[in-house]
Amino acid sequence: MSNLKGVVISKGALGANTISTGDNISGLIISAPKPTGLEWDTPTTLYNVKDATKLGITEDNKQVNVLRHITEFYRMAGEGTPLHLMLVAQNSKMPEVCETKAKKLLVYAKGEIRQLAIAINSDSAEQYTMLNGLPQEVYNAIAKAQGLAEWAYNNFMPCQVLLEGYGYGGTASSTANLRELPNLNATKVSVVIGQDYNYAKSKEDKAQKYADVGTVLGVCSKALVQQNIGNNELFNLTDATQGVWIEPALSSYTTIVDAFDDLQTLEDKGYIFGITYAGIAGVRINNDHTCTPVVVDSHHNMNEHSISYGRIMDKASRGLRTAYLPKIKTDWELDEKGKMRPATIVALEDIGDSVLERMLANGEISYGKTTIDKDSDLVVKKVLKISFVIVPKGSIGEIKGTINLKTQA
Repeated sequence: MSNLKGVVISKGALGANTISTGDNISGLIISAPKPTGLEWDTPTTLYNVKDATKLGITEDNKQVNVLRHITEFYRMAGEGTPLHLMLVAQNSKMPEVCETKAKKLLVYAKGEIRQLAIAINSDSAEQYTMLNGLPQEVYNAIAKAQGLAEWAYNNFMPCQVLLEGYGYGGTASSTANLRELPNLNATKVSVVIGQDYNYAKSKEDKAQKYADVGTVLGVCSKALVQQNIGNNELFNLTDATQGVWIEPALSSYTTIVDAFDDLQTLEDKGYIFGITYAGIAGVRINNDHTCTPVVVDSHHNMNEHSISYGRIMDKASRGLRTAYLPKIKTDWELDEKGKMRPATIVALEDIGDSVLERMLANGEISYGKTTIDKDSDLVVKKVLKISFVIVPKGSIGEIKGTINLKTQA
């Protein structure tokens, strides 16, 4: 007996999505007046600007920049990108937000947040008290943000933290060097002091001295983990049609034209802002700094001194943990001395290498290798010791060349 349908082709079951990596999932905490549809300290998830307006987060008044950060995030990251949002009381202190409230958002997002931004809309003069060229709130928040990032890593929720460096003091020479903070290597923290000057002109009082941390968060979400958020080819902040980021400025409410002589010093000190280049239209982010010196030890190990390096390490850590987690409490064949056999070592190394090879194939790293400690005690201590090596992609920070007029070739 035959089937009168002739040829039957059934759709196969769809497995896990191997294209969507979650690298774009972001978090945003803003101190602000309470909107009609959202309580303070209550996490929620947005997928577009309309989701925010439905919560009563409508057009900002002249003293508040809330919708601005959300709008800018989606302008750069694209609608549909998950943004976990939490609003906190307007005069919440930034160090306190980093130390306590931010953990709630990370847990709410089930550890999926890869980059988290913290912004302030304060009308309190106290929160503009200056320390080392930054509001004391921002300066003191750097250590707390690093502590938050370390807590997140230890709880398997690694992420980068971007702080809104509002109210920059305006004098580069006397401003704190974020690359040389005393007794602090905040490898997971960055401070944004750039703003869109034309937008700032529409504000009043303290709101004029905001920093566009939402813009930088959106670029970070859009960028692949190995990409510098200042990539000149990929990330132009300017939208001439919408009149956005036409005139870059600093959060001192000073255009980069007027602050031109200070820009290299601010670059050297590790601040993030928008710049223009002669010969290319638009505005770019200057660099992907973190608040740490560049450290290379005698074994050629390097610290996460840029956002891209931090994101690469976070992605590798997440992937390797996911790959090895099912192997917990599994049994493996040993030799007569209770040591792992060569085949066992190879099999266990292959698990890690498969993760790193996938990152290599995706163009995220230049090299990766897993090494199992053959002397790991799986009988009494039952601890498998593993080391991983990653060589990141290279990045061109500047090009130095020479040019001459010649009488002949």
